[in-house]
Amino acid sequence: MSTPRSSTHRLTLLYIVSLGTVAFLALLGQAIVQSMLSQQKQNATVVEIASRQRMLSWQLREATLALQIDSTQSNATQIQEIENILQEWEVADQKVQSAIREAMSFSRSGNEIRNQADALVPSHRRIRQAVEALMQLESGRKRPAQTLYYLKEIRESGKEFSERINQLLLSYNQQAQEGIAQLRAVELSLFGLLMLILLLEGILVFRPAVDQLQKALNDLEASLSMTQETAQQLAAEQAQSERLLLNILPSPIAQRLKETPDEIQPHIADGFGDVTVLFADIVGFTSLSARTSPQELVGLLNQIFSRFDRLAEQHGLEKIKTIGDAYMVVGGLPHPSDDHAIAVADMAIDMQKAINQFNLETGEAFSIRIGMNTGAVVAGVIGLRKFIYDLWGDTVNIASRMESHGVAGGIQVTEATYLRLVETHHFEPRGVIEVKGRGEMMTYWLKNRKEVSAATSEASVL
Repeated sequence: MSTPRSSTHRLTLLYIVSLGTVAFLALLGQAIVQSMLSQQKQNATVVEIASRQRMLSWQLREATLALQIDSTQSNATQIQEIENILQEWEVADQKVQSAIREAMSFSRSGNEIRNQADALVPSHRRIRQAVEALMQLESGRKRPAQTLYYLKEIRESGKEFSERINQLLLSYNQQAQEGIAQLRAVELSLFGLLMLILLLEGILVFRPAVDQLQKALNDLEASLSMTQETAQQLAAEQAQSERLLLNILPSPIAQRLKETPDEIQPHIADGFGDVTVLFADIVGFTSLSARTSPQELVGLLNQIFSRFDRLAEQHGLEKIKTIGDAYMVVGGLPHPSDDHAIAVADMAIDMQKAINQFNLETGEAFSIRIGMNTGAVVAGVIGLRKFIYDLWGDTVNIASRMESHGVAGGIQVTEATYLRLVETHHFEPRGVIEVKGRGEMMTYWLKNRKEVSAATSEASVL
């Protein structure tokens, strides 16, 4: 089974080979085209010079004939003209032979061209010899019978030379046409090879590369989806942990704990100089546990305390904890407030109403004792595990004594709390009682708010 790395290496190698093949074909095609163009250029040079020599042969023949026709005039100028044409004709012949030799290195039909070039030599030699002999006769002012022979030789040799030249030009024209056809064939062949290479490159290189890229994108998409799903799960778990933490600790305390480094032992202790603490205890719950199953007992307790939790939230108070059938709440922390005593007193009254409403709905006969005290406390979190936000101080202890020294259905408060609420609530003095650990204390029974009538004080708030 091939790994992604080996597949990538194989595709890269195929791509490099295909690019190398394309580059090689491009260079090969360029070389072939340049070779053919050089051959065509050389052929064109041969054709041009041969055409020039053919024209000179015609001029030479015409000049010699004109020399004989105008025999009465001075023929010095005509002889000079013939000599010039003959000299130019000789030069052209040398160029033709040289160009043919160079062209033979490019031509595949070199032997045929060489034979045609060699066939020019005899007629060329006879023409030159006849012209030279004729000029010698003319320069001596002699006109022997040989003149007609040389004129006939020039005419016949010139005709033969022209025919040979025409054959040579025809061969080069045919070769030029063949070169053009070959050039087109090479062009089509190279184009076909390039198309074939591109097709194979698409099939063997780009198609697998696209598939591999698509697979990588799919894997990345799946990984991103999994990461997003994991992040959502982590966010949900974090939110759930946040909710659970906030159910245990006040929000400011929870935030401070989260900001505490793991290597540092958490220790939070804040002093509050003025708070109101409430303790409530369900009367007769202990005896009820002896004749009720644990599941039913916990269910009843959960219903009652859930109503108390809603009241704490309604009055803006901080629930501290529940211990068995006891409930503890405080006002004035973790955010200090001026009306904490009023809020706690109102909640105490509503708790009595709530337990009465619960009895009406369930047919039970529960009652609660409530004790309250106002003063200074220390609040915080201690320990390493299972954190709990708790209160310490005499204010807490006295509030607990107010509850335990109270009576069912009553709300007993200290004088400190009474002084805070005397303007807003109705009280009934209980008198001086003996409080364990504190001695004698003056306490009061909280009845209701002054603006609330006795007729409406029994109305349910739930």
